[in-house]
Amino acid sequence: MVVDDTITYRQILSKVAEMLPKVQLVGTASSGKTALMKIPSLKPDLIFLDVMMPEMDGIETLRRIKQLKPSIQVVMVSAFDMENAKVTLDSLKDGALDFVAKPTASSMQEGIAILKGALNPMVEVVFEQLFGNQATPVVSRPRVAARTIRPVRKVSGKQFNMIVLGISTGGPNALYKMFESIKTRLPCPVLIVQHMPPMFTKSLAERLDSISPMEICEAADGDIPENGKVYIAPGGKHMVVRSRGDQLRIAIIDSPPVNHCKPAVDVLFRSVGLLKNINNLSVIMTGMGRDGTEGVRMLKRSGTYCLIQDQDSSVVWGMPGSVDEAGLMDETLPLEKMGGRIVELTS
Repeated sequence: MVVDDTITYRQILSKVAEMLPKVQLVGTASSGKTALMKIPSLKPDLIFLDVMMPEMDGIETLRRIKQLKPSIQVVMVSAFDMENAKVTLDSLKDGALDFVAKPTASSMQEGIAILKGALNPMVEVVFEQLFGNQATPVVSRPRVAARTIRPVRKVSGKQFNMIVLGISTGGPNALYKMFESIKTRLPCPVLIVQHMPPMFTKSLAERLDSISPMEICEAADGDIPENGKVYIAPGGKHMVVRSRGDQLRIAIIDSPPVNHCKPAVDVLFRSVGLLKNINNLSVIMTGMGRDGTEGVRMLKRSGTYCLIQDQDSSVVWGMPGSVDEAGLMDETLPLEKMGGRIVELTS
């Protein structure tokens, strides 16, 4: 089901839905109130929901949808501006699966192509949740029981110079819970790649900064990584770390997407893998796709210790599951234990 007060975007999103191979468009609505009236008869499994609408905005509509039928998955469709970015992040706390940004394309055809590429993986996630093995799954791995894999090598006494973390779908809520559980400043810098478009990463950093004893910011070109500070890669750009003499600096680069992602986890991890005399702790958390696996593989050559989020606590187990499948992880942890384990390993 498509819900948007703008007729042009209802048409665009409807065309996108009709183009997706596993989707049947059951209806549209021009307002949140109309959508709530139609849901009982249309029985949608997935709703593409506009964030900013008159009378009842997308956030209130989302809350009421979840009260009416919690099993309905909702993907928020947000405009590219700071106000929308902040509101859209609120929607993730209220139960939205994820969000996509309305593209600023030069033509309707280009906009449709961009939205199709962004929405199709989310449809796959919902399809797998509904139909299991009948789907063409995003994660073609069997569910495994939550477990902790004990370290295969001694890490006590090992000082980590840097923590690098990759995360995607379900990431904002997972990061919020993780940083909420970390009650101290970590003794090394933390660099994070969260798959997000421009502007949204700044809002995410501000939100996380408000609950953490550490300073959490959107990274800027030329930043010197400081202990106890967290740097989030800006949306739409890659973040790398480079050595200049005895000093490390963050560089923000505008090179092509990697793994269809920009920023990409592999780009950051590979840059850290090229540094000398850096002991790093790598973390891969919830997200669709395989971004980060090859980066962890490269970091293993320099002795990284790798934590991954377990399947039960991940919204999508694509990224951590891929690292698990490759046998590159040292420990698999539920979300509620991730922050405490990071503190333990770095203390």
